[in-house]
Amino acid sequence: MKHHSSLCRVISAVVLAGGALFCHGENTSEWWRTFNDSHLDTLIAMGEANNYDVSMAMRRIEMAKAAVRQAESAWYPQLGLQAGWSKARQSGRLTGREGSATGTSYFSGDVTMSWEIDVFGKVRAQVNHDKKQVQLSSAEFDGAMLTVQASIASAYFTLLMHRAQLAVANEHAANQKHLLDITETRYRTKLVSKLDVAQASTLYYGTESSIPMLESSVEADYNAIALLLGLERAQLPVWLYDETPLPATKQDIPEIPADLIRRRPDVVAAEKSIEVAAAALGIARSEYLPSLSLQASAGTAAHNIGDVFDRPAFTYSVAPTLSWTIFDGFGRRAATASAQENMKLEVDNYNMTALGAAQEVNNALTSYNSTIRYIDMLQKAVDSSRESVTLSIDQYKQGLTDFYNVVEAHLNYLTYQNNLVSARGQALTSLIDLYKSLGGGF
Repeated sequence: MKHHSSLCRVISAVVLAGGALFCHGENTSEWWRTFNDSHLDTLIAMGEANNYDVSMAMRRIEMAKAAVRQAESAWYPQLGLQAGWSKARQSGRLTGREGSATGTSYFSGDVTMSWEIDVFGKVRAQVNHDKKQVQLSSAEFDGAMLTVQASIASAYFTLLMHRAQLAVANEHAANQKHLLDITETRYRTKLVSKLDVAQASTLYYGTESSIPMLESSVEADYNAIALLLGLERAQLPVWLYDETPLPATKQDIPEIPADLIRRRPDVVAAEKSIEVAAAALGIARSEYLPSLSLQASAGTAAHNIGDVFDRPAFTYSVAPTLSWTIFDGFGRRAATASAQENMKLEVDNYNMTALGAAQEVNNALTSYNSTIRYIDMLQKAVDSSRESVTLSIDQYKQGLTDFYNVVEAHLNYLTYQNNLVSARGQALTSLIDLYKSLGGGF
């Protein structure tokens, strides 16, 4: 990871110098399969097929492709056809008091053609811009897909974490209820004071009180997954309600190449945004060039419909036109300056995106490694607190210790178990963040 800062400086230097941008390849890594969870594989497949964010991103690609086809249509002439009958009467008083009114009526038909000949590259510039927009939309689609995949994985593991915490709470509540029954029996036989019963009750009901909130969190997790999958809650697969343990949190993290950040969808999108802005600048500059167009028509006109196909009724016109705007109040200059500033803005955005990407990788990797060490320590604390519970209960039954020590041992055991489950969930989330920050796996 020590190379990331230098990577971003290199990226910035290349872009600011106007050099060639990094190339990228399609990312086909199914990074979530490293968790070896078939349920997660199925959920992500369902999300890719049904999620509305993915669907909207795909529609934006299709819209951009349609814009390309629309721009390319300017390379071809536009043909039109019109036919009709006209009848008119002209006043005879326009030429003097003795003039008579005249009338005309005739049938006509014309084929018209209009064609802007792309000698100076105006149409080509627009087509290039729209093609770059397709590439940008494709990169944004990749970003939407990666975000959905990561969100589904995170929501699924959060569900498993909350269900595991609920199972811990239920298990402890059952044990503490048994402990409460023991203290009540001992109190009735005058072996202990009412204080022991009160402490056991506090311990039991305190644990019981956490269960409704955990159940609420589990329900919220199901709803979040349904939304990500583009489904109603009732449409979730039934196996999602089966008890499933959290997957293993430890994974081998290889040496991460510094330039792996280049394939992140947001970095690719930022790169494509520069290309779109550059193409827009090309369009603005093309407005300084003249336009060559050809207007033509061919048709027929005759008083009698039977004469419209006679040779004397044939009409035509051809009008090639070269037009060139000499002065427009400096409007083109302003448009070009705006396009130049927009391209510089996109360069700044690219540099910032690359810097942020390197930071996200470092944060995710640091968080994952720290959480793994935390889990190792917590596991030892859980094992010790479990032993403390067993020893304190045995000594309490023998009258060798106060009940307060039993309560404290139970509280510590519950706390450390909850923390362990939470830490495992955090480790998985950090791992997902690492995969996402690298654009999808290593």
